[in-house]
Amino acid sequence: MKAWIKDKRQAGAVLTEREIPSIKRDEVLIKVEASALCKSDVDVYEWTPLVEKASYPLPFVMGHEFAGQIVAAGEDVKGFAIGDRVAGETHIPCGYCETCRTGNQHICGNHMGVLGRTVDGCFADYIALHQKALIRLPENLTYEQGAILEPFATAMHAVSKAAPSGRTLLVAGVGTIGQMAVEIARFLGCVKIFAVDVNDQKLEESAARGADVRINGLKEDYVEVVMRETNGQGVDAIIDFTGNEKVINQAVEAVKIAGTIVHVGMVEKPLTYQNFMYGVVYKELNVTGIFGRRMYETWTEVMNILKTGRIDLNSYVGKRMKLEEFEKAIELFPQVSGRIVFRDQDGEDEDRK
Repeated sequence: MKAWIKDKRQAGAVLTEREIPSIKRDEVLIKVEASALCKSDVDVYEWTPLVEKASYPLPFVMGHEFAGQIVAAGEDVKGFAIGDRVAGETHIPCGYCETCRTGNQHICGNHMGVLGRTVDGCFADYIALHQKALIRLPENLTYEQGAILEPFATAMHAVSKAAPSGRTLLVAGVGTIGQMAVEIARFLGCVKIFAVDVNDQKLEESAARGADVRINGLKEDYVEVVMRETNGQGVDAIIDFTGNEKVINQAVEAVKIAGTIVHVGMVEKPLTYQNFMYGVVYKELNVTGIFGRRMYETWTEVMNILKTGRIDLNSYVGKRMKLEEFEKAIELFPQVSGRIVFRDQDGEDEDRK
């Protein structure tokens, strides 16, 4: 099979022919029908300082967002069978440590496997995956839609921590997952949504997804806009997808007393709060982070939302390419609105709705 391999601790990856992976008793073999390119995949390709610090063992197959069909199953696999259509959870927990046993499998503290990092990923024709990481793909979803369920679930987890119902929310950074967060927050009853970005096109798109106030951070101070729009109170919650120190410090000012800040964006350098005591401690802010999605609570919430038909995952497919064009996709990534999806464009499920 063909697979994109990260084999050196420097920028780049190689398209390689390798054996179809064998499976263990508790694993399945999946024919990858669609996969999607995430910013973190770009970071791995470019081998950023944050990726270097993680010390991932080389070589590995890249990629973690995908959907496909089970073509083989180990004898201990329960609840899934050959022919089932599935998506994949990126995090593979041990299931036995205290973290897992207290409901936080997604942040397992016992050498958790991560697709496309410590476990071979999905930028290949086939992937072997532990049964714990299998997510059944509903019949009404296409493989393309299945490939972007993972980032949608990340947005769901972030929005859940912001508890948006009946409250005000600011989303800083409206790339694909930020756009998803805006749409989910509106679905869940957020009464006023602010979107902040430096890209006017993304801000326009966020309006269609439910953002009431759009702020270009290069043209306006978003703290001033928020305070003006909230009568000086600030917003109830802020979700940061930027990882930018200036934006994060502005969040401390723009969130109301006893408000919530949810960190999602990758912070590449040491972060300094400019006004920690008065801005965070004395305001009693709830500052938290998210890594992935809760297993399997978030996935259930996502499926329930999608059953309503009120959110269209197709709108998040920005461009379709073939897997062989991976490096071209890396180049195009900053310019494409939505996910770049890799697949055989003659796929059998294009007529699913």
